[in-house]
Amino acid sequence: MRNKLYAVVLLLGATATISSCTDDDAGTPVKPYTVPTTYSFANANYTKSTQRVKMLLELDTYLKTANAGLTTVPLDQAKVTNMWANTNNPFADASLNTSGINLKDLTSDATLYKLHADSVLIYNTGTPAVQGTGGFLPRNTGKIIVGPRGLEYGQTFLKGTMGGFLFKEAVKLLTAVKSISATDTTAAQKSWDEAFGYLAVPANYDSSLTYANTDPNRPLHWGGYLRERGRTIQAGGIIFGAFLKGRAAIGGYDVNVRNAQVDIILAKWEQLAAAAALAYVTIPTESASIGNPATQLHALSEGFGFVKALKYRPANSKLSAANFAILEGIMNKDFYALTGQAGFTDLKQAQNILKTTYGL
Repeated sequence: MRNKLYAVVLLLGATATISSCTDDDAGTPVKPYTVPTTYSFANANYTKSTQRVKMLLELDTYLKTANAGLTTVPLDQAKVTNMWANTNNPFADASLNTSGINLKDLTSDATLYKLHADSVLIYNTGTPAVQGTGGFLPRNTGKIIVGPRGLEYGQTFLKGTMGGFLFKEAVKLLTAVKSISATDTTAAQKSWDEAFGYLAVPANYDSSLTYANTDPNRPLHWGGYLRERGRTIQAGGIIFGAFLKGRAAIGGYDVNVRNAQVDIILAKWEQLAAAAALAYVTIPTESASIGNPATQLHALSEGFGFVKALKYRPANSKLSAANFAILEGIMNKDFYALTGQAGFTDLKQAQNILKTTYGL
């Protein structure tokens, strides 16, 4: 109920002023503070995380040029490697080239996901794909590039990096905030802002809007999925609202509220990953998708990345280690075998774990 009431306040464009006389951290009194409706804090700085989000966007956009039409569009391996490591000025946005940061250093399982990016080039040969042979499959007006087991490597790279980099870093940063003293607002704000940047939404984000792909301030990556797969669980409003409230609470030395917002953000972000994973392990089993391997393999490849994201879930996650191992084991199977399995036994098991664990 508290979250719903807060969402109403945000929709009305109001701000909330909170005051308390309780001591939340070793006798530190809580100061009155105001929760804004936009991420408009005077000293907010999330430039580095925003730059990394933009790097990922440029690399993903480049890899996707292989999917245009049925004609083979050659890609440059050196360019992909340079964009991954930020070497030799590979980005169209010149500020990224001089930022001093890159994608590879903060990505867990970096070798795996770089291999997936490289595999787009390896199988971009103009060869029709069948089980055991990588190549292309027509999809809509273009095509997808898949490996011998049916993984669409562009999708597994992007979604895997969203989990092994953006989500993982946000979990690490926000978890660490809970251990920072109430009076060390500089350290807490720095980590909080960086985590907010990995959500990749504009400062004036509105969860009720459908942002156009041409909007330069549109949500990216996880931010886009707040609406695409998180609408039914109100992920956008809840996560953004908690980021606002927690950041304001830091300035007021209110560690109880700050820490509560950490828990809200991480639980809802994890549920968002699970909701996306559920959608993508369900699509291949639907009647409209059966017999359409491009649709099935594309969906499973997205599901692969979102399941992998759950590897980096917070310590208090509802997902048990045993159930995660089952999910990961299913997504590591040959996708042609999964989509050809009678009754979709494995995918139905994955659906059941995600539904029951996350209340979806």
